[in-house]
Parts: sequence; C-alpha cells; structure tokens
Amino acid sequence: MSYYQLYSNYRRDVFFGYTKKNTFNQFDLEEGNFYPLDEKLFYSVDKFDTYLNNYDLLPTIGGVLVSLKFKKLIEGLGSDCQFIPAVITSTKTGEINESFFVMNVLSVVPCLDMENSEYRPLIKSLPEGPIKLLSIKYVPNSLNGHHIVRMKEYTGNITVDDIFIKACKEEKIKGVMFVKEGSTQRPEFVEM
Repeated sequence: MSYYQLYSNYRRDVFFGYTKKNTFNQFDLEEGNFYPLDEKLFYSVDKFDTYLNNYDLLPTIGGVLVSLKFKKLIEGLGSDCQFIPAVITSTKTGEINESFFVMNVLSVVPCLDMENSEYRPLIKSLPEGPIKLLSIKYVPNSLNGHHIVRMKEYTGNITVDDIFIKACKEEKIKGVMFVKEGSTQRPEFVEM
C-alpha cells in the first residue's frame, strides 16, 4: 500500500481564510482535536468564482473545506473525520455560501519514516520543535486500516492511501491532488 499527501488544486490562486468571527482556535483543526461546539465555522474569500461549487476541496487557511459529495465519500470509507458546517462570506459583495463543510481529520498517526525522510527544524533555535519537510518517505503499513489521517510528525499534512485515491477517481472528485513520496520541493503528483 502506498501513501500520499492530500493537496488542493483550485483554478485561481486564492485561499479561503478562517475568520476572527470563530471562537474555536483554527490550529486545533490542524492537529486532530475534536470540535466540541454546536456552531458553524466562518471563512472568507475576496469573491465567489462562478465555478466555486464545482470543486470538492478548497484551498484553505485553517481547517480544510470540502463539498457534500466529498464528505459522503469520506464517510463511506469509514474514516475518522468530523464535518462541521461552514459559512463562507465574500469580502467584496457580502454574499454567503453555506454548501461546504470543514473536514476535521481526527486520526493522528505516526507514519513519517524519520530515517529516510529529509527534514530540518522550522526554527533553528528550536531543534526539537516543528519541522520543515524536504523529502517524505512513509513507514510501510503505518496507517493501520485508516484511509485518511493526519501525519503525527507534521499534523498539517493529511495522508491518504491507494483506496482513498481510487474512490476519488471513481467519484470524479474535483480540486484534489495527491503528492507521491519524495521531494516536497519538486513534488510528483498522481494522475487523476
């Protein structure tokens, strides 16, 4: 079984940003912490593109935004993810879109092969702190039956397996890319 990094591929170079209107810490959504509130989460973007609702994964800052179609696919795989309704607002027009969900991947699994991957401290003065990945190699069979997880060594990375990719191809999920093992500086992508 091979593993890959989940990556968004949106037509325009833009990010949907987690807003200050939220009371929940956005970094908790990037570390696999359960969202305990019964509230929607708020994002903003400069403008709504006419093709926005054709995408199943959006480029985000704070928690990943997914479509209902992608949510159902992930739930069908039995993955340990929480989905929180999202409200996206256009800062230009004030329009609102409520058709996406914040995907909170709760399974955090050690899957980075520390001996064969290349990395360095993100901050030189904190050698035991966060890392910057230069080249990724995965520990074989480390996902233990999960199809989508957060990499424990670098929780910003969402890792998926071949079964997840096959399901995305069959369902024609739009806006996703999968990065193969290897260089993060010059990544190779799976053909979709």
